[in-house]
Amino acid sequence: MKFKNFQSFLEEQRVTFELPKGASFSGYERTTADGSRLSTVLAAFGANASGKTALLKTAAFLFWFMKSSFSLDVDAEIPLPPRLLSPDDPSEFELIFDDGNGDTWKYELKLTEKRVLWEALYRKQVRFNYQFKRAWDEETKSYDVQLRSFDLPSTLAKKVRENASLVSTARQYNSKSVSAIERYRAHFNVDVSGRPHYTKNLEYANLMYKAGSPIRDEAMKILRAWDLGLESVDVIEESRTDTAGHSQVELKSKFVHLRADGSTFVLPFEVESNGTQSAYVLLAILIPILQSGGIAIIDEMESDLHPHLLDSLLQLFNSEVSNPYGAQLFFSSHTTKVLDYLGKAQTYFVEKVDCVSTAFRGDQVQGLRSDDNLRAKYESGAIGALPEVRSDV
Repeated sequence: MKFKNFQSFLEEQRVTFELPKGASFSGYERTTADGSRLSTVLAAFGANASGKTALLKTAAFLFWFMKSSFSLDVDAEIPLPPRLLSPDDPSEFELIFDDGNGDTWKYELKLTEKRVLWEALYRKQVRFNYQFKRAWDEETKSYDVQLRSFDLPSTLAKKVRENASLVSTARQYNSKSVSAIERYRAHFNVDVSGRPHYTKNLEYANLMYKAGSPIRDEAMKILRAWDLGLESVDVIEESRTDTAGHSQVELKSKFVHLRADGSTFVLPFEVESNGTQSAYVLLAILIPILQSGGIAIIDEMESDLHPHLLDSLLQLFNSEVSNPYGAQLFFSSHTTKVLDYLGKAQTYFVEKVDCVSTAFRGDQVQGLRSDDNLRAKYESGAIGALPEVRSDV
Protein backbone atom coordinates (compact mmCIF):
# COMPACT_ATOMS: atom_id res chain seq x y z
CA MET A 1 0.00 0.00 0.00
CA LYS A 2 1.17 3.52 -0.82
CA PHE A 3 -0.46 6.78 0.22
CA LYS A 4 0.20 10.50 0.66
CA ASN A 5 -1.47 13.54 2.22
CA PHE A 6 -3.59 11.60 4.69
CA GLN A 7 -3.96 13.13 8.16
CA SER A 8 -0.46 13.78 9.55
CA PHE A 9 1.27 11.93 6.69
CA LEU A 10 2.25 14.46 4.05
CA GLU A 11 4.81 12.71 1.86
CA GLU A 12 4.31 9.34 0.19
CA GLN A 13 4.48 6.38 2.56
CA ARG A 14 4.76 2.70 1.68
CA VAL A 15 3.51 -0.21 3.80
CA THR A 16 4.10 -3.75 2.59
CA PHE A 17 3.81 -7.30 3.90
CA GLU A 18 6.42 -8.48 1.38
CA LEU A 19 9.58 -9.82 3.00
CA PRO A 20 13.16 -9.76 1.67
CA LYS A 21 13.91 -13.01 -0.14
CA GLY A 22 17.22 -13.70 1.58
CA ALA A 23 16.35 -12.78 5.17
CA SER A 24 15.60 -15.35 7.87
CA PHE A 25 12.51 -15.11 10.06
CA SER A 26 11.18 -17.03 13.03
CA GLY A 27 7.74 -17.50 11.50
CA TYR A 28 4.69 -15.46 10.55
CA GLU A 29 5.22 -15.83 6.81
CA ARG A 30 3.85 -17.55 3.72
CA THR A 31 5.30 -18.13 0.26
CA THR A 32 3.09 -17.29 -2.71
CA ALA A 33 2.83 -19.17 -5.99
CA ASP A 34 5.32 -16.80 -7.65
CA GLY A 35 7.86 -17.27 -4.86
CA SER A 36 7.21 -14.03 -3.01
CA ARG A 37 7.48 -14.14 0.77
CA LEU A 38 4.66 -12.42 2.63
CA SER A 39 4.45 -11.80 6.35
CA THR A 40 1.17 -12.72 8.03
CA VAL A 41 1.74 -10.04 10.69
CA LEU A 42 2.80 -6.38 10.64
CA ALA A 43 3.16 -4.35 13.84
CA ALA A 44 3.34 -0.56 14.19
CA PHE A 45 5.16 1.10 17.10
CA GLY A 46 5.62 4.73 18.03
CA ALA A 47 4.99 7.38 20.64
CA ASN A 48 1.51 8.59 21.51
CA ALA A 49 0.21 10.98 18.82
CA SER A 50 2.95 9.89 16.42
CA GLY A 51 0.49 8.72 13.76
CA LYS A 52 0.16 4.98 14.41
CA THR A 53 -3.63 5.08 14.38
CA ALA A 54 -3.58 7.28 11.27
CA LEU A 55 -1.40 4.66 9.58
CA LEU A 56 -4.02 1.99 10.27
CA LYS A 57 -6.85 4.36 9.35
CA THR A 58 -5.34 4.66 5.89
CA ALA A 59 -5.81 0.96 5.16
CA ALA A 60 -9.21 0.83 6.86
CA PHE A 61 -10.48 3.87 4.93
CA LEU A 62 -9.22 2.57 1.60
CA PHE A 63 -10.86 -0.84 1.99
CA TRP A 64 -14.09 0.79 3.19
CA PHE A 65 -14.22 3.31 0.35
CA MET A 66 -13.42 0.78 -2.35
CA LYS A 67 -16.09 -1.70 -1.23
CA SER A 68 -18.74 0.25 0.69
CA SER A 69 -18.80 3.97 -0.17
CA PHE A 70 -22.04 3.54 -2.14
CA SER A 71 -23.72 3.46 1.29
CA LEU A 72 -23.12 7.21 1.70
CA ASP A 73 -26.07 9.52 1.19
CA VAL A 74 -26.21 10.97 -2.30
CA ASP A 75 -25.19 14.49 -1.22
CA ALA A 76 -22.88 13.49 1.65
CA GLU A 77 -19.26 14.52 1.78
CA ILE A 78 -16.66 11.77 1.71
CA PRO A 79 -15.57 11.16 5.34
CA LEU A 80 -11.95 11.93 4.63
CA PRO A 81 -9.96 13.26 7.62
CA PRO A 82 -8.88 16.92 7.32
CA ARG A 83 -5.72 17.45 5.27
CA LEU A 84 -4.38 20.30 7.38
CA LEU A 85 -0.79 19.96 6.16
CA SER A 86 -1.73 20.41 2.51
CA PRO A 87 -5.46 21.24 2.34
CA ASP A 88 -5.48 22.18 -1.34
CA ASP A 89 -4.10 18.84 -2.48
CA PRO A 90 -6.03 15.55 -2.62
CA SER A 91 -5.28 12.37 -0.72
CA GLU A 92 -3.76 9.63 -2.88
CA PHE A 93 -3.74 5.86 -2.39
CA GLU A 94 -2.53 2.68 -4.08
CA LEU A 95 -3.37 -0.82 -2.87
CA ILE A 96 -2.07 -4.15 -4.21
CA PHE A 97 -3.64 -7.34 -2.90
CA ASP A 98 -4.21 -11.01 -3.76
CA ASP A 99 -7.82 -12.18 -3.85
CA GLY A 100 -7.11 -15.70 -2.59
CA ASN A 101 -7.87 -17.27 -5.98
CA GLY A 102 -4.50 -16.60 -7.54
CA ASP A 103 -5.24 -13.14 -8.96
CA THR A 104 -3.41 -9.97 -7.95
CA TRP A 105 -5.17 -6.61 -8.10
CA LYS A 106 -4.11 -2.98 -7.90
CA TYR A 107 -6.50 -0.24 -6.88
CA GLU A 108 -5.70 3.47 -7.26
CA LEU A 109 -7.62 6.36 -5.75
CA LYS A 110 -7.23 10.12 -5.59
CA LEU A 111 -9.92 12.19 -3.89
CA THR A 112 -10.97 15.10 -1.71
CA GLU A 113 -13.90 15.25 0.67
CA LYS A 114 -15.96 16.59 -2.27
CA ARG A 115 -15.35 13.97 -4.94
CA VAL A 116 -13.25 11.23 -6.47
CA LEU A 117 -10.69 12.73 -8.85
CA TRP A 118 -9.13 9.49 -10.07
CA GLU A 119 -9.99 5.84 -9.63
CA ALA A 120 -8.59 2.79 -11.41
CA LEU A 121 -8.60 -0.97 -11.00
CA TYR A 122 -5.96 -3.24 -12.53
CA ARG A 123 -5.63 -7.01 -12.72
CA LYS A 124 -2.22 -8.62 -13.02
CA GLN A 125 -1.56 -11.12 -15.74
CA VAL A 126 2.02 -10.77 -16.97
CA ARG A 127 1.73 -7.12 -15.97
CA PHE A 128 -1.07 -5.01 -14.56
CA ASN A 129 -3.84 -4.36 -17.10
CA TYR A 130 -6.55 -1.87 -16.30
CA GLN A 131 -10.14 -3.03 -15.79
CA PHE A 132 -11.41 0.52 -15.61
CA LYS A 133 -10.11 4.07 -15.34
CA ARG A 134 -12.17 6.97 -14.08
CA ALA A 135 -10.94 10.58 -14.20
CA TRP A 136 -12.71 13.79 -13.18
CA ASP A 137 -12.87 16.47 -15.88
CA GLU A 138 -13.07 19.85 -14.19
CA GLU A 139 -14.18 21.62 -17.37
CA THR A 140 -17.16 19.39 -18.12
CA LYS A 141 -17.84 18.58 -14.44
CA SER A 142 -18.11 14.92 -15.37
CA TYR A 143 -16.07 11.72 -15.48
CA ASP A 144 -14.11 10.29 -18.35
CA VAL A 145 -14.51 6.52 -17.88
CA GLN A 146 -12.65 3.79 -19.75
CA LEU A 147 -13.79 0.19 -19.31
CA ARG A 148 -11.94 -2.96 -20.29
CA SER A 149 -13.25 -6.40 -19.32
CA PHE A 150 -15.33 -4.79 -16.59
CA ASP A 151 -18.89 -5.95 -16.13
CA LEU A 152 -20.77 -2.64 -15.95
CA PRO A 153 -22.54 -0.78 -18.77
CA SER A 154 -20.66 2.36 -19.76
CA THR A 155 -23.82 4.44 -19.36
CA LEU A 156 -23.98 3.44 -15.69
CA ALA A 157 -20.24 3.84 -15.17
CA LYS A 158 -20.38 7.46 -16.31
CA LYS A 159 -23.17 8.17 -13.82
CA VAL A 160 -21.35 6.90 -10.74
CA ARG A 161 -21.75 9.39 -7.92
CA GLU A 162 -18.89 11.72 -7.11
CA ASN A 163 -18.75 10.44 -3.52
CA ALA A 164 -18.76 6.71 -4.33
CA SER A 165 -16.27 4.30 -5.82
CA LEU A 166 -17.02 2.61 -9.11
CA VAL A 167 -16.22 -0.72 -7.43
CA SER A 168 -18.83 -0.25 -4.70
CA THR A 169 -21.35 0.93 -7.28
CA ALA A 170 -20.74 -2.13 -9.46
CA ARG A 171 -21.50 -4.29 -6.41
CA GLN A 172 -25.04 -2.89 -6.40
CA TYR A 173 -25.55 -4.29 -9.90
CA ASN A 174 -24.06 -7.71 -9.01
CA SER A 175 -21.17 -7.14 -11.37
CA LYS A 176 -19.15 -10.31 -11.93
CA SER A 177 -16.03 -8.17 -12.24
CA VAL A 178 -16.01 -7.34 -8.54
CA SER A 179 -16.90 -10.81 -7.24
CA ALA A 180 -13.21 -11.61 -6.66
CA ILE A 181 -12.73 -8.35 -4.76
CA GLU A 182 -15.87 -9.12 -2.80
CA ARG A 183 -14.29 -12.34 -1.56
CA TYR A 184 -11.31 -10.49 -0.12
CA ARG A 185 -12.32 -9.56 3.42
CA ALA A 186 -11.05 -6.69 5.56
CA HIS A 187 -12.15 -6.34 9.18
CA PHE A 188 -11.01 -3.48 11.40
CA ASN A 189 -11.64 -1.87 14.78
CA VAL A 190 -10.74 1.62 13.61
CA ASP A 191 -12.32 4.04 11.13
CA VAL A 192 -11.73 7.63 10.03
CA SER A 193 -13.04 8.84 13.40
CA GLY A 194 -10.54 6.74 15.32
CA ARG A 195 -10.93 3.64 17.45
CA PRO A 196 -14.31 3.49 19.17
CA HIS A 197 -14.67 1.77 22.52
CA TYR A 198 -14.95 -1.97 21.97
CA THR A 199 -18.54 -1.95 23.20
CA LYS A 200 -19.40 -0.22 19.90
CA ASN A 201 -18.62 -3.53 18.20
CA LEU A 202 -20.61 -5.57 20.70
CA GLU A 203 -23.66 -5.94 18.45
CA TYR A 204 -21.47 -7.38 15.70
CA ALA A 205 -19.73 -9.70 18.17
CA ASN A 206 -23.02 -11.00 19.55
CA LEU A 207 -24.19 -11.76 16.03
CA MET A 208 -20.97 -13.68 15.37
CA TYR A 209 -21.36 -15.76 18.54
CA LYS A 210 -24.97 -16.83 18.06
CA ALA A 211 -25.69 -20.56 18.23
CA GLY A 212 -24.81 -22.17 14.91
CA SER A 213 -22.26 -19.50 13.99
CA PRO A 214 -19.18 -20.90 12.19
CA ILE A 215 -16.83 -19.01 14.53
CA ARG A 216 -18.50 -19.87 17.83
CA ASP A 217 -16.71 -23.16 18.59
CA GLU A 218 -13.28 -21.75 17.78
CA ALA A 219 -13.91 -18.62 19.85
CA MET A 220 -15.11 -20.61 22.85
CA LYS A 221 -12.02 -22.84 22.67
CA ILE A 222 -9.73 -19.81 22.73
CA LEU A 223 -11.62 -17.95 25.47
CA ARG A 224 -11.48 -21.03 27.71
CA ALA A 225 -7.75 -21.42 27.05
CA TRP A 226 -7.03 -17.83 28.06
CA ASP A 227 -7.72 -18.38 31.78
CA LEU A 228 -10.62 -15.91 31.89
CA GLY A 229 -12.71 -18.19 34.08
CA LEU A 230 -15.20 -18.79 31.28
CA GLU A 231 -16.99 -22.01 30.47
CA SER A 232 -19.04 -20.62 27.58
CA VAL A 233 -20.97 -17.60 26.32
CA ASP A 234 -24.66 -17.78 25.45
CA VAL A 235 -26.15 -15.20 23.09
CA ILE A 236 -29.89 -14.81 23.55
CA GLU A 237 -32.61 -12.61 22.11
CA GLU A 238 -34.32 -10.18 24.47
CA SER A 239 -37.29 -7.96 23.67
CA ARG A 240 -37.46 -4.38 24.84
CA THR A 241 -39.77 -1.45 24.23
CA ASP A 242 -38.34 1.87 23.11
CA THR A 243 -39.58 5.31 24.15
CA ALA A 244 -42.06 5.36 21.26
CA GLY A 245 -43.63 2.12 22.43
CA HIS A 246 -42.15 -0.01 19.66
CA SER A 247 -40.94 -3.50 20.52
CA GLN A 248 -37.38 -4.35 19.49
CA VAL A 249 -35.30 -7.51 19.74
CA GLU A 250 -31.72 -7.22 20.96
CA LEU A 251 -28.96 -9.79 21.22
CA LYS A 252 -27.53 -10.12 24.72
CA SER A 253 -24.43 -12.07 25.73
CA LYS A 254 -24.43 -14.10 28.93
CA PHE A 255 -21.05 -15.29 30.21
CA VAL A 256 -21.17 -18.68 31.92
CA HIS A 257 -18.64 -19.33 34.71
CA LEU A 258 -17.87 -22.67 36.33
CA ARG A 259 -17.51 -23.00 40.11
CA ALA A 260 -15.17 -25.52 41.76
CA ASP A 261 -18.14 -27.73 42.71
CA GLY A 262 -19.23 -27.98 39.07
CA SER A 263 -22.14 -25.55 39.32
CA THR A 264 -22.34 -22.49 37.08
CA PHE A 265 -23.36 -18.86 37.33
CA VAL A 266 -24.03 -16.27 34.64
CA LEU A 267 -22.82 -12.67 34.27
CA PRO A 268 -23.90 -10.15 31.61
CA PHE A 269 -21.32 -8.55 29.34
CA GLU A 270 -21.54 -5.23 31.19
CA VAL A 271 -20.13 -6.59 34.48
CA GLU A 272 -17.36 -8.73 33.00
CA SER A 273 -13.78 -7.48 33.32
CA ASN A 274 -12.47 -5.09 30.68
CA GLY A 275 -10.06 -7.78 29.53
CA THR A 276 -12.83 -10.34 29.01
CA GLN A 277 -14.96 -7.78 27.17
CA SER A 278 -12.06 -6.82 24.92
CA ALA A 279 -11.14 -10.45 24.16
CA TYR A 280 -14.77 -11.29 23.33
CA VAL A 281 -15.09 -8.47 20.80
CA LEU A 282 -11.59 -8.84 19.34
CA LEU A 283 -11.97 -12.54 18.53
CA ALA A 284 -15.23 -11.80 16.70
CA ILE A 285 -13.18 -9.59 14.35
CA LEU A 286 -10.19 -11.89 13.95
CA ILE A 287 -11.63 -15.39 13.63
CA PRO A 288 -13.72 -14.78 10.46
CA ILE A 289 -10.57 -13.49 8.75
CA LEU A 290 -8.59 -16.52 9.90
CA GLN A 291 -11.28 -18.86 8.60
CA SER A 292 -11.58 -17.33 5.13
CA GLY A 293 -8.50 -15.20 4.48
CA GLY A 294 -8.15 -11.43 4.17
CA ILE A 295 -6.78 -8.80 6.51
CA ALA A 296 -7.56 -7.64 10.04
CA ILE A 297 -6.58 -4.07 10.99
CA ILE A 298 -6.47 -3.63 14.76
CA ASP A 299 -5.50 -0.46 16.63
CA GLU A 300 -3.88 -1.02 20.05
CA MET A 301 -4.47 -4.75 19.97
CA GLU A 302 -3.27 -5.24 23.54
CA SER A 303 -5.94 -2.88 24.93
CA ASP A 304 -7.04 -4.32 28.32
CA LEU A 305 -5.26 -7.63 27.60
CA HIS A 306 -2.36 -9.16 29.51
CA PRO A 307 0.85 -9.10 27.42
CA HIS A 308 1.06 -12.91 27.55
CA LEU A 309 -2.19 -13.12 25.60
CA LEU A 310 -0.61 -11.22 22.70
CA ASP A 311 1.67 -14.16 21.99
CA SER A 312 -1.36 -16.44 21.80
CA LEU A 313 -3.14 -13.98 19.49
CA LEU A 314 -0.16 -13.70 17.16
CA GLN A 315 0.26 -17.47 17.05
CA LEU A 316 -3.22 -17.69 15.52
CA PHE A 317 -1.76 -15.97 12.44
CA ASN A 318 1.45 -18.02 12.52
CA SER A 319 0.00 -21.53 12.60
CA GLU A 320 -1.17 -23.05 9.32
CA VAL A 321 -3.80 -24.93 11.33
CA SER A 322 -5.50 -21.80 12.66
CA ASN A 323 -4.57 -19.72 9.59
CA PRO A 324 -4.97 -22.05 6.58
CA TYR A 325 -5.59 -19.23 4.05
CA GLY A 326 -2.69 -16.96 4.96
CA ALA A 327 -4.81 -14.25 6.59
CA GLN A 328 -2.86 -11.15 7.59
CA LEU A 329 -2.88 -8.92 10.67
CA PHE A 330 -1.83 -5.25 10.71
CA PHE A 331 -1.88 -3.82 14.22
CA SER A 332 -0.47 -1.12 16.47
CA SER A 333 0.85 -1.71 19.95
CA HIS A 334 2.71 -0.19 22.89
CA THR A 335 3.69 -3.60 24.28
CA THR A 336 7.33 -3.99 23.31
CA LYS A 337 7.28 -7.71 24.18
CA VAL A 338 5.77 -8.13 20.70
CA LEU A 339 9.18 -7.25 19.25
CA ASP A 340 10.56 -10.50 20.69
CA TYR A 341 8.36 -12.44 18.26
CA LEU A 342 8.78 -10.47 15.02
CA GLY A 343 11.59 -9.65 12.63
CA LYS A 344 12.68 -6.15 11.70
CA ALA A 345 10.90 -6.38 8.32
CA GLN A 346 7.66 -7.23 10.14
CA THR A 347 7.67 -4.03 12.20
CA TYR A 348 6.95 -0.42 11.28
CA PHE A 349 8.01 2.53 13.41
CA VAL A 350 6.15 5.83 13.29
CA GLU A 351 7.59 9.24 14.17
CA LYS A 352 6.16 12.75 14.07
CA VAL A 353 8.35 15.83 13.67
CA ASP A 354 6.85 19.32 13.37
CA CYS A 355 3.37 17.78 13.03
CA VAL A 356 4.43 15.59 10.07
CA SER A 357 4.43 11.80 10.47
CA THR A 358 6.64 9.29 8.72
CA ALA A 359 6.58 5.49 8.87
CA PHE A 360 9.62 3.30 8.26
CA ARG A 361 10.19 -0.44 8.43
CA GLY A 362 12.80 -1.94 10.71
CA ASP A 363 14.91 -3.21 7.82
CA GLN A 364 15.25 0.41 6.63
CA VAL A 365 17.17 1.36 9.79
CA GLN A 366 20.83 1.68 8.91
CA GLY A 367 23.03 -0.62 10.97
CA LEU A 368 20.19 -2.70 12.42
CA ARG A 369 21.09 -6.35 11.90
CA SER A 370 18.75 -9.32 11.67
CA ASP A 371 20.37 -10.90 14.73
CA ASP A 372 20.06 -7.75 16.85
CA ASN A 373 17.65 -7.82 19.78
CA LEU A 374 14.91 -5.69 18.21
CA ARG A 375 13.15 -5.05 21.51
CA ALA A 376 16.33 -3.94 23.27
CA LYS A 377 17.33 -1.70 20.37
CA TYR A 378 13.92 -0.02 20.33
CA GLU A 379 13.69 0.45 24.09
CA SER A 380 17.20 1.94 24.18
CA GLY A 381 16.22 4.59 21.64
CA ALA A 382 18.54 3.31 18.91
CA ILE A 383 15.67 3.05 16.40
CA GLY A 384 13.70 6.16 17.36
CA ALA A 385 9.90 6.35 17.44
CA LEU A 386 9.93 6.84 21.24
CA PRO A 387 8.42 9.75 23.19
CA GLU A 388 10.90 12.47 24.17
CA VAL A 389 9.66 13.23 27.67
CA ARG A 390 10.81 16.52 29.18
CA SER A 391 12.21 16.37 32.70
CA ASP A 392 11.63 20.04 33.58
CA VAL A 393 7.95 19.70 34.48
